[in-house]
Amino acid sequence: MNAMSATMRHRLPRILLLLLLMAASVGGHRVYSRNDSQRIELLPLALDETNLERTKVGALTFLNAWELQSDNSNFGGISALVVTRDSRFLAVSDAGTLIGFTLGQSDRMENSFIAALPGAFGDTIDYRDRDSEGMAYDPASGRIWISYEAHHAVRRISPSLGRVDGINKLTFTIGWRANGGIEAIARLRDGRFVLFSEAHQRADGSNSAYLYSGDPVEPGSRATVFGYVAPEGYRPTDATLLPDGRLLILNRRISFPNGFTAKLAILDPAEIESGKAVAPKVIATLAPPLLVDNMEGVAITEEEGRIIVWMISDDNFTALQRTILMKFALNLRIKKPEAETAPGFETLSN
Repeated sequence: MNAMSATMRHRLPRILLLLLLMAASVGGHRVYSRNDSQRIELLPLALDETNLERTKVGALTFLNAWELQSDNSNFGGISALVVTRDSRFLAVSDAGTLIGFTLGQSDRMENSFIAALPGAFGDTIDYRDRDSEGMAYDPASGRIWISYEAHHAVRRISPSLGRVDGINKLTFTIGWRANGGIEAIARLRDGRFVLFSEAHQRADGSNSAYLYSGDPVEPGSRATVFGYVAPEGYRPTDATLLPDGRLLILNRRISFPNGFTAKLAILDPAEIESGKAVAPKVIATLAPPLLVDNMEGVAITEEEGRIIVWMISDDNFTALQRTILMKFALNLRIKKPEAETAPGFETLSN
């Protein structure tokens, strides 16, 4: 391969991405007249249009998929997903919007709402304060933590979803790119938090990541720095906790000629060590001809003893992409957590 060919091969992915972004800038579906509809429609989709019988994707079994559509002006751009203890789905968009819904037994969308996140608007707030990217949930307290890019921060939202009751303006992100900040945040069962940067890399090429000893918005919580070795060419976009305490991490890539692809991987927090890099185990890959888009959100539920994995995509507010919600069964043996010893009775378990 001559030097010219090698150079063009290196530049093609960037050229393709540039063309997509240019097209998106004139082909977006944002509207000039406001629409505050709270309705979200579901349009069923196939996993593989070329093979409608296909259901297996690595360690996943495909169950269902839909395109989510709404006339609401702020619907779209979804970047993270959680499921609350009352089986409500909550998603945040990178435009500072909170989206909620319930999927009924007949796979119908119920009780949907689309509203601004608390703290998203105000006299001293601009769009850089609304770039919400990651979300973690504590089922015991009902609190939610959201990570933000541009003006890098973690905000804690009250169980009512009506106010911000804590904030940590991340100082370790000084000098980071505005769109390369904390993309994924997850709460462990013992109250620790794990944060993953999307693009900021350490000297060894791994993504910068942080294990907090407790709530990251509380002053006493200490951060342990480590490296996350994403699958080659991929970036972490969301993470959630499995019942056995391991992390399920969604990784996304855009490349030529495949466009968007995604890899789902598992990481054991016990492998995290200060200053060292750790790699997850990939369990499934979504790539054409399989249904895939800009996958940015992952969450789990349980149905009839099965762990269900949900993934959702960010349409970037363009007509070229879709908001896709996918439902899979996880085909891995997951050990259920042992009952935790009540405080003050630790000696009884020795």
